[in-house]
Amino acid sequence: MGKVQKILIILNLVVVLAGAGLVYYAHNIIKPEPTNQAAEAESLKTNAAEQAQVQALPMKKFVVNLHSRESRLRYLDVEMNILPFHNDQKELIKANEYILKDILIETASHLAPEDLDTLSGKILLENKLKKQINAKLGQPVVKQIYFSGFIVQ
Repeated sequence: MGKVQKILIILNLVVVLAGAGLVYYAHNIIKPEPTNQAAEAESLKTNAAEQAQVQALPMKKFVVNLHSRESRLRYLDVEMNILPFHNDQKELIKANEYILKDILIETASHLAPEDLDTLSGKILLENKLKKQINAKLGQPVVKQIYFSGFIVQ
């Protein structure tokens, strides 16, 4: 056997032993801290209680002109309540109410009045509004939108 082959075999052995040592170290020496089950359960209860107390934020009644192929004017008279993910996000919603109205105008005006008259149209409008509002605010803020008044004329 040549000198080069012996060096390669030794290098190979060193790499294999180093890899085996790393695996042993990762599995036996490094151990995550055990979780405190009682603290985790209490944290989950607290978060659930906070989520249950989040209330929807009512928005003022709003009228949106709808695109119609007919000669008569069609509009959407909408009153909605916005449910945030957390109570502390209500101030963010109030401060950006003009953005919400702008998004409502932009989204609803591109939908046909016949589409908005159906249940699936309302659901479609709600989903589009949630997605666009959350994207515009840069974080998930709107969890649900409830329409307390929804008239298409």
